[in-house]
Amino acid sequence: MAQLASELAPGSSWTTSQTRAQFVAIARLRWRITVNSFRRKGGAGELIARILVYPVLACAAIVPTVGAGIGAYFLTAYHHLGYIAWLLWGTFLLCQLLNIQLSQAGTAFDPTQLIRFPLSVSTYTAIRLCFGLLTPANVIGTLISFAIAFGILFAAPALWWCALISLAVFASANVLFSRMIFAWVDRWLATRRAREIFTGLIFAFTLGIQYLNFTFNPAYNRGRAHAHDVTLRVHFLANLYHHAHPLLVWLPPELTTTSLVAAARGDIGHSFLAIFGCSLFALAFLLVFALRMHAEFRGEVFSDAANVVAKPKKAPFAVRRPDAATAALSAVASAPESSRRRISILPPTLSAQFSKEVLYVRRNQGILFALILPTAIAVFLCIRLSSRVSPSYVFPAAVAYTLMGTIALSYNSWGLEGTGSQFYFLAPVRIRDVMLSKNLMGFALAALEVVAILAVVIYTGHMPTTTSIAATLLWGAGTVLLNTALGNQRSLASPKRVIVAGMARKGASPLSSLIATLMMIAATGFGAAVLVPAIYLHKQWITLPVFAAYAAAALWIYLRMLSSIDRFALAHREQLFAELCKAS
Repeated sequence: MAQLASELAPGSSWTTSQTRAQFVAIARLRWRITVNSFRRKGGAGELIARILVYPVLACAAIVPTVGAGIGAYFLTAYHHLGYIAWLLWGTFLLCQLLNIQLSQAGTAFDPTQLIRFPLSVSTYTAIRLCFGLLTPANVIGTLISFAIAFGILFAAPALWWCALISLAVFASANVLFSRMIFAWVDRWLATRRAREIFTGLIFAFTLGIQYLNFTFNPAYNRGRAHAHDVTLRVHFLANLYHHAHPLLVWLPPELTTTSLVAAARGDIGHSFLAIFGCSLFALAFLLVFALRMHAEFRGEVFSDAANVVAKPKKAPFAVRRPDAATAALSAVASAPESSRRRISILPPTLSAQFSKEVLYVRRNQGILFALILPTAIAVFLCIRLSSRVSPSYVFPAAVAYTLMGTIALSYNSWGLEGTGSQFYFLAPVRIRDVMLSKNLMGFALAALEVVAILAVVIYTGHMPTTTSIAATLLWGAGTVLLNTALGNQRSLASPKRVIVAGMARKGASPLSSLIATLMMIAATGFGAAVLVPAIYLHKQWITLPVFAAYAAAALWIYLRMLSSIDRFALAHREQLFAELCKAS
């Protein structure tokens, strides 16, 4: 940037080549940050994790892409172009659902820092737009759109021009809508109340999708009566869609379908008019996104802290939010003495730190969402399968699925500490006690989830045997202890800062996520290898000593690793501070 500024002679205007050079400089900056991140301690493991995980994600993206292309081919070949709208609506909903579930990709640095450099509003808007174009959801949505276009092209070569143009415009509108809505979501999530409402809406939407899956999926609805009910519900949804169609006809998926149908009839003018209408939507999404970027360019910053301090009549800027650890510790310090001593069974140090962890869970809707969603899905699974599958299988399977949410959190337990992590190394406390307080919260959440699953299984009228309950609890305890022991070290060696106020949140590092997944697969495989033969041979009592030994070994490993966690934390404090204390 300094070189660009030096090339600008006094009194001369900014040129297009200099703007192009700005984009190249930013691209090089992001590339060098990515490359240098693999050169630090532990970077080789992160690179290997990405190499192993990305092909799996690519395969997961190929399935809906190929399916959409095949579906478009057959719909076109059998002269049902009007039903292409169903594929386009599915593409749109899938793109938004993936944006919610996967979140927006976090950048290597805060893009708002670019405002300090000689950028125009239009250049800053273009840079921020490019920052989010390669998110997994946008890439998958674009691939599906072009797969539909090529499916139409192979079935009706005469429509090649309309298929390519209309689907390219639709893909652009889809991507711009995602960038627009999530740019404003980051603005709306600047306050805790808005985050609570937004998380509630996401939770309700996700549960609705899962309910529809368990209700209409034939795998969970066997028998003629169930098939008849599913048919009635499908007809109900079809009628609902036809009644809402007059309102939906003006939206991009319907406009794209209209252009294809008009082109098939030979009505070129009507086809181009529909494409133009979809282009207007894309332009409107871009303008709304630019409006948000213009406000950011002028320095607009929102946070919870602005609601605490007294606001002047005309404040040009809002105060930035302090890190989560500082806010939580301040809340604990200002709490009444009776509230701070409410956990009397723990030593004073552990009691205070455990109270802080309670505040983290209570104030972070992302954690609650990650904990409640697997439990809710397991509840649907128990209700659907408990009448056809033995509770000896349903209860352990539901517990294994539910624990994934808790186990994933243990691999980035320092993510919410922010700059407050430095005070743990200055205060007269042991890191061992800090980690123990975090682990106790994880154990409590896991226990609550298991109790909830057991209550659901009992409510469905199929009480598991005492042996099954005991064996499942022992297996779950061993699995949680092993993952927590390893998660403690990964949280210190490779932390990822979690930004609450925004959609660009970071979870555990790719290597930590891969380790957690592999550990859970291994633990589930071990449990199934012991449980299934025991149930088949009607000797389920054998699982008790096996899982008891497994839990005892896991407890020994956990205590040994916890006893040495202070030395491990001191050895990795530089990586910890470098990630958690950097500017957000």
